Amino acid sequence: MQRLKRAIIWLSRIRHCRGFGIQSPTDYRFVRYVINEHYPYYRYASLAQQVGGISTTQRRLCELYFRLANYCQADWFIDIWPPTDAYATYVTAGCKKTEVCRVSQEGAALQLADPKKLCLVRASYHDGVEAMLRGLLHGCAPGTVVVVEGIKKGRAERRLWKALKQLPEVGASYDLYYCGIIIADNRRYKTNYIINF
Repeated sequence: MQRLKRAIIWLSRIRHCRGFGIQSPTDYRFVRYVINEHYPYYRYASLAQQVGGISTTQRRLCELYFRLANYCQADWFIDIWPPTDAYATYVTAGCKKTEVCRVSQEGAALQLADPKKLCLVRASYHDGVEAMLRGLLHGCAPGTVVVVEGIKKGRAERRLWKALKQLPEVGASYDLYYCGIIIADNRRYKTNYIINF
């Protein structure tokens, strides 16, 4: 059943494959070589052995976090209400210098939002997460990457995604169906992309 659902989602987004229609060279490169990179990275096999017991979708998301960490070389990985340690394992494998902060209360992430530190943030919908992400985006360094999981699960998740991508601090947003990626940079023209992930 899960395979059928993934196939339907993939077919409904087929015209958004591999960066087709993206005019910006920077955004095209990000989609082509970070989001939709199909080449097996050097650590995928060892990380798959190290981190077991996760679903196929979670494994794909973990590999995406690995590529994002490798791409942005963030100082901090802020994991808001983490369901598993797998994400942190993949991020630290992608960038050795990244420090991990697991957040289970509202104030902790706001204290880490140092304007000089680049962050990679992972969140999913919970009560209070919108205010936390707004605070993080308001005080973060340009180039900070925020990943919001489950943006299509329900009405509240869709509303959260819509509200976040309209913030003035957001430069580019990428709708991957399973998650949404926001790049904070208010110096650039705001763009929103649908990507077949």
